[in-house]
Amino acid sequence: MSHSDPPSAGYLLEENHDLPLCRVQVTMRSGASSDISEEGHDAERGTGCGVIGATNFATELMRRGAGGMSRAALDEAVDALGASLQVLCWHDQVVFEVMALRENIDAACGLLADVLLRPEFSVDEGERLRRELQASLDDMRDDDGSLMHRFFGRELYGNHPYGRPVAGTAESMEQLSVEQARNWHRYHLTSGNVLFGAAGDLTASELTDLLGRHFSGIPAGPRRDAELKTAQAPVGRRLVIVDKPERTQSQIVLGHLAPAWRSPDFLPLYVATNAFGGTFTARLMDEVRSKRGLSYGASARLSTGRGARALYAHVFPSAEQTPETLELVLRLYEEWATAGLRPGELEFSRGYLQNSHAFTIQTPEDRLSLRTRLLLCNMSQDMVHGFPAQVGAVTAEDVRRAMSANLHPQDLLITLVATAKTILPQLERMPALAGVPIEVVPFDSY
Repeated sequence: MSHSDPPSAGYLLEENHDLPLCRVQVTMRSGASSDISEEGHDAERGTGCGVIGATNFATELMRRGAGGMSRAALDEAVDALGASLQVLCWHDQVVFEVMALRENIDAACGLLADVLLRPEFSVDEGERLRRELQASLDDMRDDDGSLMHRFFGRELYGNHPYGRPVAGTAESMEQLSVEQARNWHRYHLTSGNVLFGAAGDLTASELTDLLGRHFSGIPAGPRRDAELKTAQAPVGRRLVIVDKPERTQSQIVLGHLAPAWRSPDFLPLYVATNAFGGTFTARLMDEVRSKRGLSYGASARLSTGRGARALYAHVFPSAEQTPETLELVLRLYEEWATAGLRPGELEFSRGYLQNSHAFTIQTPEDRLSLRTRLLLCNMSQDMVHGFPAQVGAVTAEDVRRAMSANLHPQDLLITLVATAKTILPQLERMPALAGVPIEVVPFDSY
């Protein structure tokens, strides 16, 4: 049985006593989207943090030595408790989290408090971290799917914070410094900028005691999650080829900006997108894979976040079948956008989403994660358990209105990881791309 405390109590708690296991989280409201202001500078903060990747660098460095302990000593202390301590950075949030047996959660929270309140910010660890980040950038370039999403985000969002990679770029990584990390820590660690959460074998009074004893030293201060403006939507179709040598398979993603998660249009459009490409039997998968065998997978997704994110479709055909696959997906998208859902698709999509929601909130940790994200996005906690009823209330008229207002097949951004010298002549002959500007960018340019 789950017990949930209201956010007004100062924390979120998903109580479950089936196992003697506890998870405690401290979530910062400001994530990587706060690296640089949307105007492109950092003067209003006076912290010198205005570098892409600054949040990820600072928070990862906090984990690498704290409370008078080196990185190795901190790791040993965590291991001695049979615990885990991790820091996870995204655009909209940073999560500091410990997980331990109930008997060790107090000591584990002490280590988490060291990381949060008393980081060492070692110069040697900073240099080591920079090298690791640069190596991870090389690893990302080896993965075509990651490349595709990285370039798609840059081209779609432009100068918006969502267009900047969480870990930074090759250029920005050279500018990251320990001093900058200290400045980030001083500015962002404030009482108004953190959310507390826990899941597992803890009661409300026990959690209150843990938080009071270990985290009362967080300095008073305001929230740091500035309101995100909506990115400037690209006008007209555009195709970007991410040129990578010797590709035998292409990664294709096409899409455009979508309504924010908290928009009234989001849920009806989410139902429609799920009908189009959210399941193994959805229209996109059926037409691309089942009927024609053009790609092993074909999906469409609607992204969530504090700000407006993307609606996109993804396929990965062989290089030889790329033009045929792209032409088909463009046609299917246009049909979906202009003609709406086919008979039976709305009912199937609603039923699927209602029945599958239980798996997304199956564990206390799942529920805590969802509740935290809803709170960060200023959304109602009712979605946690009320989502099936909300989906069931979506009408055909709701879907038609949301699709009409938010689907823009004429303004699609198409990003394709492929070998340009092979694929470009074929794409230039495609009727569906007549008049569409095509740009070629090197795969290692970002």
